[in-house]
Amino acid sequence: MRHVLITGTSTGIGYKLTEDLLKEDFVVWAGLRSPQALESLAQKYPQKLHVLKLDVTSSQDIAEAYSKISVDPTLKEFYLVNNAGIAIGGPIEALPISEWKKLFDTNVFGLIEMTKTFLPLLRRTQGRVVNIGSISGRVAPSFVAPYSASKFAVRAFSDSLRREMIDQGVKVILIEPGPIKTPIWDKSISRSQQLEKELTPEMKQVYGKTLIGMQASVEMTAASAVPVDHVTRKILKALNSPNPCAYYLIGKGIRLTAFFVKHLPTKTLDRLISRGFRFQKAPRQ
Repeated sequence: MRHVLITGTSTGIGYKLTEDLLKEDFVVWAGLRSPQALESLAQKYPQKLHVLKLDVTSSQDIAEAYSKISVDPTLKEFYLVNNAGIAIGGPIEALPISEWKKLFDTNVFGLIEMTKTFLPLLRRTQGRVVNIGSISGRVAPSFVAPYSASKFAVRAFSDSLRREMIDQGVKVILIEPGPIKTPIWDKSISRSQQLEKELTPEMKQVYGKTLIGMQASVEMTAASAVPVDHVTRKILKALNSPNPCAYYLIGKGIRLTAFFVKHLPTKTLDRLISRGFRFQKAPRQ
């Protein structure tokens, strides 16, 4: 049987992917911090869905997940989908280091530890690693430095791992979506608004108008985001294809964005990105 472990399955991409894979020929190990979120799916697919309490920032949770999955007698092929992630935004100068560390612990170090732990099983079964990156791992917009930095790191990690695994039979795939309709937007906007309230008077004076434009831009982008199944279909393709691509770009205008990032002069690109915030109008109340 083909087994797949997905992290961050309580909502968004992780939940939809879990649902989709259960309809296919997969046994799904769904990792999340609150297992209650998958109760209905667990009742519907009692033989195919294994729900794991899995916080990717917990070495103990990761080790326990490996000990359970690696001894399953029905496991013939194993795939790992590193999906868990969080997002925050705001001026670099104003964001506490604690926020950077929290984000990197989940988006980068958790992903790395998950992969390192499961590599022996992936190698044994000639499996696949699918990492969920972002177009923000190719272009870093203003005021989302922590998230973009984490996704740049995921892209570099994926590239290095893919090259290290060439002779070991493990395929490594990076999914790079643009804006997708998932709860990460609401969580990001809410946390950014909270951080804005915590700004010092000096920071509010320096960045106040720009942050209004940033909020408007984020809300407009969220409104134009594509459905989550655009991503899950590509992940299914990456898991099923005998020769998957190294990268899958997903979303409206994302290939064009990637082209501009690669070919436009840096100064031109900087002006285009910065103006995206500077000229946004404040959202209507």
